[in-house]
Amino acid sequence: MTLTFLFVMTLAQFPALQKLPKRQKLRLAEELWRAAVDDALPVRAEDRALLDARWKAYRAGKVQRISLGDLERRVARR
Repeated sequence: MTLTFLFVMTLAQFPALQKLPKRQKLRLAEELWRAAVDDALPVRAEDRALLDARWKAYRAGKVQRISLGDLERRVARR
């Protein structure tokens, strides 16, 4: 039998981060996300183009945003 322990960090452990404005928290989250993504996995050019277009539309405010609750309800209906 092998026991594996997982250390989970939470925002509560970093009071200085809790005090950051929302924009800075989002920038930090984006930076952490990008650092965690394995760029060694190939992405087809057409998939990259689609992702880039969607990201550009999101950043430009052209995408209708939904709440987490709405997303969860939509997924549950499928």
